[in-house]
Amino acid sequence: MFLSALVGATFFMLIETSMTRGFRSALWFDAGVVICDALIITAVYFFASWITNTIVRHEYFNIAGGIVFMAFGINYILSRRRNEADVLSINRNLRVFLNGFFINLMNPSVILFWMGTMALTLTNFRFTGSETFFYYLTALITMASLDVLKAYFAFRLSRLIHTRVLRIIYVISGVILIGLGLWFIIGQTELAS
Repeated sequence: MFLSALVGATFFMLIETSMTRGFRSALWFDAGVVICDALIITAVYFFASWITNTIVRHEYFNIAGGIVFMAFGINYILSRRRNEADVLSINRNLRVFLNGFFINLMNPSVILFWMGTMALTLTNFRFTGSETFFYYLTALITMASLDVLKAYFAFRLSRLIHTRVLRIIYVISGVILIGLGLWFIIGQTELAS
């Protein structure tokens, strides 16, 4: 529940997707985030030391993540709200799903967060393999359920908001993503020097 309340890139993008593209698109976005989290948790469980040495401590991962966030942000600012009825529903849903997946994957703090919780469950709680599985399954179900509620209320709210305000939300979401991307890149270059 605490994780669902955290305000980060996926929080803003989930709300923005629900308000500008609809509730169903927000569900696809959240499915990408949740599946990405599940894959990260599985990788951390089996490959924690490799992930720490190869990805988390590697300066280029943060820089690449920053560039991806900035690219998403620029796309959100420059793109005009399209009439997506012309686009095949499968393609649109896949694109939104992949947005959720990759925004979550390229955020280094997500990997660090799940590594921290995995260390806690395996050392302090001393969970067995099956206990760890059910612990994280419960966490992901809780998080996804609260995300669905957030998306639903954002969608209901969007019906009361004028199109110009939705465009401003689009631009604000883009600026937030660019800011996060710069933060990752600047933070990494400061660590390197």
